[in-house]
Parts: sequence; C-alpha cells; structure tokens
Amino acid sequence: MSDKPDLKDINSELSPVDEIIEEIISELPLKERVEIANMNKERVEILKNIFNKYVRGKTDTEADDSEYTDMMNNLWSKLQKTHRLRVVK
Repeated sequence: MSDKPDLKDINSELSPVDEIIEEIISELPLKERVEIANMNKERVEILKNIFNKYVRGKTDTEADDSEYTDMMNNLWSKLQKTHRLRVVK
C-alpha cells in the first residue's frame, strides 16, 4: 500500500476559496499562468477589479470585496511558486 495521499482526498480538504483558485488556475492557458506569475505587485493590483468581476460571475455570491482581493493575492502567490520563470544553470 502506498503512503501517498489520494488526490481525491487532497481536493476534498481544500477550502471553498482554494477550490475556486484551483479551478481558475486549471482553466488558464499556460502562457497566462506564467504571465501572471511574473507580474509585479502593481500590475496585480490592476487585475484585481477584472478578477473580482470574473469570480462574482462564476460564483453568483455576494461576498465581501476583501475576500476577492485575498483570492487574487492567493492566486498570484500560488502561480509565483509554480509557474515563475527561473534561471537554470
């Protein structure tokens, strides 16, 4: 028997916010994931309004603006960890 957790178990442990972020990441083309990951903080701030409208349309909920701001920051942070271009020696 393997010690690795089942992917279904991992996904069921995600919070609703993390599920939304993971869904958005999976829908983004690779090029856009890399572009977002390599953005500076100022450019991410510009995207927040567009992101807020997108998430509201996807979720049909009346959530607080700060929740959407945190989601955009979480999305950007995740993409920076996984899709940032790095120099390889």
